[in-house]
Amino acid sequence: MGMQKRATWQPHTHMEILIMMNSFSKTEIFKIVAPSLLAMLLFIFTLFGIALPASQKNLLHQKQLMLVELVHTVCSTLEHYDALIKEGKISLAEAQGLAKEQIRTLHYGPAHKDYYWINDLQPRMIMHPYRPDLEQQDLSTFSDASGKHLFTEIVQVVKKDGAGFVPYMWQFNDDPQHVGSKLSYVRLFQPWGWVIGTGVYLDDVHAEIAKISKKLIYISLAILFFIAGISFFIIDQQVKNLRQRQLAETEVERYRQNLEKLVEERTEELQLAQSKIKILNGFLPICSNCKKIRDDKGYWNQIESYIRDHSEAEFTHGICPVCAKELYPDLDLSKLFPAESTGTEGQKNP
Repeated sequence: MGMQKRATWQPHTHMEILIMMNSFSKTEIFKIVAPSLLAMLLFIFTLFGIALPASQKNLLHQKQLMLVELVHTVCSTLEHYDALIKEGKISLAEAQGLAKEQIRTLHYGPAHKDYYWINDLQPRMIMHPYRPDLEQQDLSTFSDASGKHLFTEIVQVVKKDGAGFVPYMWQFNDDPQHVGSKLSYVRLFQPWGWVIGTGVYLDDVHAEIAKISKKLIYISLAILFFIAGISFFIIDQQVKNLRQRQLAETEVERYRQNLEKLVEERTEELQLAQSKIKILNGFLPICSNCKKIRDDKGYWNQIESYIRDHSEAEFTHGICPVCAKELYPDLDLSKLFPAESTGTEGQKNP
């Protein structure tokens, strides 16, 4: 009947799959990468923007608290000697001499080189373990490497607040050739008019901060790499899932299109068959004598040829009892048609 060739499903080629797997939109990529990337950026910001500065500030604060406790301890020693004076056991000069020499020997720190010094409110140096050349000298005009009159500022601080922190430049302990930034805590011992002070070198603090920061960075980087590894694993799984989803959606779309095409073809076939059936159901010009049928082109055709060309019916030829008797009147046809009627309608073929 001249039917069209039906469409059949064809699998994807390797190139088609590669093109499809690389066809993610920017929005899809952003949705996959953004959460992990944001988590890592947040971790880095927390580490370098909050954790490290906070640890540096905390370390410096701990050093300041340490200086306060150390100076308070020395002031307790002075209070002890002052109590002996009040009890009449020793004189002021004896008490000050004993206290000065005892404080001179006090050292602390990793190398036991950190020290205390004493000056008065003039200001005049009472005791300094590494600068004995300054003892009993007037320090009102003494300045550090930056030109700061540090002892004058120390006196101003203790007169105003009784105690406080003063930054300045000073030699590193017993090394006069090495000068660095120093932060000292000073406190006034009011009964004697002495100022007790001790400090830390900021270079040492910065080195300690750098050491702690380096260790913290190493630990944080290990954590960051661990997070990155997990994130990349999650991203890889999400990409695979997205690729599988896209493949599935593409396959479904191909099946849908193929099904639509098949339905269209089948519909066309049915419509064609239906149109031919309608021709046979319509009015057919037929000769009342020879029973030929006239087609739509004006030609007369045998009825069996016409029906065969316009339907799927096929013909086989026989003879009815009536025609057999007319054509062969001399033959005994009772054996061929034992139960047949001689009517003209409803005859059965042998």
